Amino acid sequence: MHDQSFNEQQLWAELPQWQQLQLWWQQQSESQLLQLHTELQHQLRENGATFDPWLEQQRQLDLMPWLVSDSEWQQLQAGVKQRQLLLSMILQDLYGPQQLIQQGLLPAELIFQNKNYLLPCHQLVPTHQQWLSLLAVDIGRDSKGQFCVYADQSQMPAGLGFVLEHRLAFNHCIGELNHSIGKSQLAGFFRKLQLVFAQGTGHTAEGRRPLCGLLTHGKRDAAYFEHAFLANYLDIALMHSADLMFKDGALWLKTVTGLQQVDSLMRYLPDARCDALELDPDSTGTAGLLQSIRQQQLFCANPPGAALVDSAVLLPFLPQLCRVLLNEELQLPGTAAIWCGEPDLLQQVLSDAMQYRFHRVDTGQSWLWAQLEPLQQQQLQQQLQAEPRLFIAIYLLPLSTVPCWNATQGEHQQYGVLRLFGLLSEQHSPAVMPGALARISPDPLYLQHHYSMGFVAKDVWVLADQDHAVSLLQNTQKRILLSRHSGLLPSRVADHLFWLGRYNERLNLVCRALRYTVPLLTSAGVSSFQASTSQQQDSRALVRFCLQANGTLPDSAALSSLQQTSALQQALSELFSLQHPAGLAQVLKNLLFNAQSVREYFSEDTWYVLDKLQLALTQWPNPLNWQQPQQMVRLLDEVILLQTAIYGLNNETMSRTQTLRFMDLGQHLERALQSVTLLQEVFVFDQGRNCSASLMESVLRMTDTLMTYRRRYKTELHPLAVIDLLLLDDSTPRSVGYQCARLASQIQQLPKPGAAVVLSREQKLAVELVSLLQLAEPEQLFDDQLQATPELRLLLQQLHTVLRQLSDSITLSYFSHAEAGKSWQSF
Repeated sequence: MHDQSFNEQQLWAELPQWQQLQLWWQQQSESQLLQLHTELQHQLRENGATFDPWLEQQRQLDLMPWLVSDSEWQQLQAGVKQRQLLLSMILQDLYGPQQLIQQGLLPAELIFQNKNYLLPCHQLVPTHQQWLSLLAVDIGRDSKGQFCVYADQSQMPAGLGFVLEHRLAFNHCIGELNHSIGKSQLAGFFRKLQLVFAQGTGHTAEGRRPLCGLLTHGKRDAAYFEHAFLANYLDIALMHSADLMFKDGALWLKTVTGLQQVDSLMRYLPDARCDALELDPDSTGTAGLLQSIRQQQLFCANPPGAALVDSAVLLPFLPQLCRVLLNEELQLPGTAAIWCGEPDLLQQVLSDAMQYRFHRVDTGQSWLWAQLEPLQQQQLQQQLQAEPRLFIAIYLLPLSTVPCWNATQGEHQQYGVLRLFGLLSEQHSPAVMPGALARISPDPLYLQHHYSMGFVAKDVWVLADQDHAVSLLQNTQKRILLSRHSGLLPSRVADHLFWLGRYNERLNLVCRALRYTVPLLTSAGVSSFQASTSQQQDSRALVRFCLQANGTLPDSAALSSLQQTSALQQALSELFSLQHPAGLAQVLKNLLFNAQSVREYFSEDTWYVLDKLQLALTQWPNPLNWQQPQQMVRLLDEVILLQTAIYGLNNETMSRTQTLRFMDLGQHLERALQSVTLLQEVFVFDQGRNCSASLMESVLRMTDTLMTYRRRYKTELHPLAVIDLLLLDDSTPRSVGYQCARLASQIQQLPKPGAAVVLSREQKLAVELVSLLQLAEPEQLFDDQLQATPELRLLLQQLHTVLRQLSDSITLSYFSHAEAGKSWQSF
């Protein structure tokens, strides 16, 4: 048996790699393939980059990899390297001496009327630097089956993170096949990318590690998650424009420890939206970005202005420009591209318009003639004839098909295109990533005209016999300096972590309150809301608390209207509504939004729980069914369990650094705030009415302190004992006193500006909170009739005010950098 197994392995190894794949495929049953397909999609989902925040699936990964032979790859690699160098030289000339225009090699109107040609970027990049550090090249097969370029992408070379994610998903789900077929790995390319960014401008102060960042937009979409995934893999900071400020000729990142100079930037923002001062004033871009590049204080991969390459304006002229600038023929041919400014060529294009896509350079608009209505075709023809010199016509490739597999169609054929990625720098040799982003579709026109987040992808395997590194984490024989430094914490990240903690706790308390409110109101008469008067009074306090928990503060008239059962029913419906701004679902969405904004800071297990919590939105009872209150209670139980697991996982997996500290601050500040609000609603709001035993028991249950209370007081429920336990006792983890002591301890560990010797505003507020509780006289909080006294009302109001002041103070000191902003204004 051993010899037979050995012989089979030897025969397998001697087969060509494409035959190995074919043999493996034949050995799998339909059920096995379906299971692998499901696991592959699930792996993408766990990474969090295939879905938007509200669970709309945007990308799938095909089960069959796309194999590229070594000979084909050598041709593609050489062609991409040459193309990237050529395009970089063209940009250097067009934003410099402009000799190509003077020599008539490029029409002046195509350049100067181009939407993507930015005059403020003239002479932006020094002559010794490359304009195109990164280039994405879109490739398909022509009618002869040869690879052919149909587009270039430099402004935002999307898909780099997707390629990495697809490979990691395959490694995880189909390890047997993945390791048996020899192919080039991706890690070497990403290591070179790291080195390019680590080099920076070469002006980094000695002893200071260059600060590198990936500049992304603020939307939470599939592209954002790709950027977060890529930044995390490359170990660089994910930045928004609001994270940056221009000062002293350089770009600075706002962190909780102050401003830190940014040395290198990978930009995933449209050119015109990068700098609100010199480019689009209506954008949210960082004012001073261009100036920091111009003064060589910042290395920016593909700086603003590089998007001229994306506009297709260079495609008709590349063969000739290659001969002039490089004295070579174009190694990787492009599809036929025609400048419509010559009358003969325009007539040639119009006679066969169905085979072209048209691009207008001054507006950036693009059309597929075959997809236009007759009236739209007529309007486009009128534009072409009126201003032909502003149009480029690009011939559509027929493309070739590749084998695919999915759960509905099984094995079938679809059209496919590749996006290759090249890296170019002065310090390192050119490199092409040995893989690609492959997209497939039954419509070849769609692939060449659209790039959206919703597509089916394939992992691309460049076949090779040699083994390559598979990870950026490498063994080293060098001496290493031990470090426990966790890296910089950008202010925006600290802000999201702070609010993640707050929304997590808010969700917990609201769910707990509703978990005891729903049974109270449905136990006596579900359909008619015929709960007893006592039950309705108890429920009103908890409903009022829930309505105010998410920042919606109804006026006194609205709160008083809850005396009516119909208003109480309407309030509960709003709390369970998916759309209401004060609803439970909105709290959950806000929690997910903040978690997704800092996804690179969490472990895989945490993301698994977040994914489960996100799924709760799909199970939401809509509309509410009061005949089955247990459905709502079960959902509340699940949400409480999952969000408690998030808190526990983060405390178990995150280092005790400022990252966890800001989330902890948000958690305990919110618990203190909401607990104070709850005590106000239960003991203070209804003046002249004693708090019922059932309501006090519900409050103890929702705060997980009932067993503690029983150990101290047996079965006697007394409002003073409840207040002492939930407000004053700093040994009870759910009490306000405990939260204030925890806040004071954590605030003491926050970074302080310079060598400050006096207490910060946050420390003073924390001391005030602890003092208010320590100086309180418990016996004065209730009168002889067991009703709340003005002293209790005042104490709760003071605590509420100081807690809100503390939240505002933390925001001003560590998130918005108000003082730094003032110094920039004076600058």
